[in-house]
Amino acid sequence: MSDDKKQEVKEIDVAALDSELAAAKKVEEGKNSRFIRMAAIVAFCMSLFHVYTGFFGLFEYVTQRGIHLAFGLTLILLTMPLYEHVFGDKFAQNKGFRVGCRIFDIALIIAVWVAVFMARDEVGQLAERAGGTTILAIIAGCILFFAVLEAARRSLGYIMPVLALIFVAYALAGPYLPMSIAHRGYTFTRIFKFLATDLDGMFGTTLSVSSTVIFMFVLFGAFLESSGCSEFINKLALSVTGRVKAGPALSAVVASALMGTVNGSAVANVVGTGTFTIPLMKSRGYKPQFAGGVEAVSATGGQILPPVMGAGAFLMVAFTGVSYFKIVVAAVLPAVMYFFGCAFAVISQSEINPDIIKTPENEIPKAGPVLKSGWFYILIIAVLIYFLMIAQISPLRSALYAAVSVPLVMLMDKQKRFTLKSIIPSLEKAGFASMTIVIGCACAGIVVAMVSLTGIGVVFGDMMIGLAHNLLFPSLVFTAMACVILGMGLPTTSAYVIAASILAPALTKLHLPLLTAHLFVFYYACLSAITPPVALAAYAGAGIAKCSPMTTAVEACKIGFAGFIVPFIFCYEPAFMMQGPATTVIIVALASLMGTFYISVGFQGWLLVKLNIIERLLLMIGGVLMFVPTISSDIAGLVVLGIVTAELFIKRKKQNTPTAA
Repeated sequence: MSDDKKQEVKEIDVAALDSELAAAKKVEEGKNSRFIRMAAIVAFCMSLFHVYTGFFGLFEYVTQRGIHLAFGLTLILLTMPLYEHVFGDKFAQNKGFRVGCRIFDIALIIAVWVAVFMARDEVGQLAERAGGTTILAIIAGCILFFAVLEAARRSLGYIMPVLALIFVAYALAGPYLPMSIAHRGYTFTRIFKFLATDLDGMFGTTLSVSSTVIFMFVLFGAFLESSGCSEFINKLALSVTGRVKAGPALSAVVASALMGTVNGSAVANVVGTGTFTIPLMKSRGYKPQFAGGVEAVSATGGQILPPVMGAGAFLMVAFTGVSYFKIVVAAVLPAVMYFFGCAFAVISQSEINPDIIKTPENEIPKAGPVLKSGWFYILIIAVLIYFLMIAQISPLRSALYAAVSVPLVMLMDKQKRFTLKSIIPSLEKAGFASMTIVIGCACAGIVVAMVSLTGIGVVFGDMMIGLAHNLLFPSLVFTAMACVILGMGLPTTSAYVIAASILAPALTKLHLPLLTAHLFVFYYACLSAITPPVALAAYAGAGIAKCSPMTTAVEACKIGFAGFIVPFIFCYEPAFMMQGPATTVIIVALASLMGTFYISVGFQGWLLVKLNIIERLLLMIGGVLMFVPTISSDIAGLVVLGIVTAELFIKRKKQNTPTAA
């Protein structure tokens, strides 16, 4: 196979890594297909349903979440037909086989809608029957269980459905397991009834958040994308950073952070902003793997960046009961340190690499004209922030009002005004963009339901704490490793939900505050997108940069290394989460900023001059000491960093001093 062919295969594989992007590509390629046109109508109706309930009030929980799930399943089954997901392409060209598969999909769609309303009726009659089980509840649970697993298999791959099946198998096999993990066991009847009718079942917390807040932010993101906001942010970021040597890489950090906080998908963000930033970085001399790594780590960080934080903050509200405002405030300083670390890393790399050149002045957009042409985008974001942070109305209504504000604000721009022709595609886009999120949340809901039913979360937590000998630090290390493993190949929302249900309770047993435990888990669920061996965001960046996915993932980890330390710090120092006296918060912030700087430049190998291995190690050790929340460690860190920095100043002076003839 030729190199071109190999590269083509790699790019195709990378494009298929993210379910949302793959679905969007499928829709675009098949837009003239009868079934894709049907799916577009369903997506449009799905958006209208959520807009209606957003304005006029939600239905009771099974109806609201069930219809949301049915819409998502319908879209998956229409856009990803069975004949494309069985036996490879062996029978895909056989007309009879294709027709048979389509009949099966349509029958399953009908069954799903019937099952949703069966579940609704069963829940409505539970009180009258004192909780007794009926055959209809079992049938509904069975249909929905099968449909969710099949849709997850087609759209997300095998990881999620296999994980759900493992937990169901655990629920069935309880009495036959070793004593440490044994439980009384549950029958198929009990499991399917639980999934369909219990508040902790498939229609539990995860689908609740998906059917309300998450979808509304997806809708907001779809309107924002249609308005051309991404182009404006890219230009604005380049206009601000473009005049320094590291300008193209810094613009990628800024643009990806801003877009990532809204869309909530690391891989989608890489593809959305990376198509502009990665070629720009490569044209200025950055190595392809570094360019892909910068985009991957920045896009991933967007999910931990307030005020939106993708969907993570809203899931945390549901799981912890902590107010959205408190979560956002707690996440500010860790997010700032994360992105400062990225910025320091790219600046250091720009200085050490002689091939990197500054962007010509004539290629840098002027900030004034950029702001003049797109200032209304800032107004749209201001609307969202106002309702979320100042008015403090519900995230659902905040996102809805922000979405509605997009076409209204765009009236100020004659060229980009929203018409009915642009609103309808935006509503369709929101439906399509949400379908994999719906399925991911539903499948994660099965896992959470089995955890709730069997109590395995408590058992696992006790086992982990025992293994760590009741010590916090090794427990945090085990949790971080588990989050990365659980997050391999999964959307961030699904990874967080599963990790939070299993791992977070264990951390709270070690007297870690509930919010801190969940924020720690969420951080590492996000970081799984850049952590080898399965680093979806890094792989997507590699696909655009046309380089090795694994080397790109390694570069991403090096660039974002400070981000791996930050979660440990806020577990030991509450001031890092804006808790405590203002003076303490400021001191901790300054010490952390210094630590972030030295860790980042140490990893990249440049500070004033090119660093040798000893200097790099000393700078990273000194940086880590600045993170440790004790006065003695800060003093030790300052001493180490001061000595090394002074030595580097002397070395730079000697290098710049001309030698005698």
